[in-house]
Amino acid sequence: MKKKYIWLGAAILVCLAIFVTTALPVSTGGQTKLLILQLLPISEEVAAHVNFLFRKLVHLTAFGFLAILFYNSFEKNRFLRAWMITTSYAATDEIHQAFIPDRTGSLWDVGLDSLGAFLALLALQFLQKYVVRRKKG
Repeated sequence: MKKKYIWLGAAILVCLAIFVTTALPVSTGGQTKLLILQLLPISEEVAAHVNFLFRKLVHLTAFGFLAILFYNSFEKNRFLRAWMITTSYAATDEIHQAFIPDRTGSLWDVGLDSLGAFLALLALQFLQKYVVRRKKG
């Protein structure tokens, strides 16, 4: 079996995980804030800030990881295809969230997801070029 199919399968599994996680009541902002308050001895105001940062970092990293999986499943136009598919999936995830109680769909989050994908792909390309240069030199 070609590696690209393994990468694509992994990307699809991550998409499914995002879809399921989005639908869980525990993944709402209020629930993650309560968890932060239980775990850390901080005020409610600080917990709100930590919660915001945590949730936005999850967007960046989850969709960055997804973009890398898609990138590895393609042979041509890898960067653009991975970025576009990841961004498209982010948009569908936000539409999905709009139909979940206590959740909202956000264009801002689609942008954040797209940025996470873009930055992860840039980092991957940089690392690939750096490793190739080290092997040659």
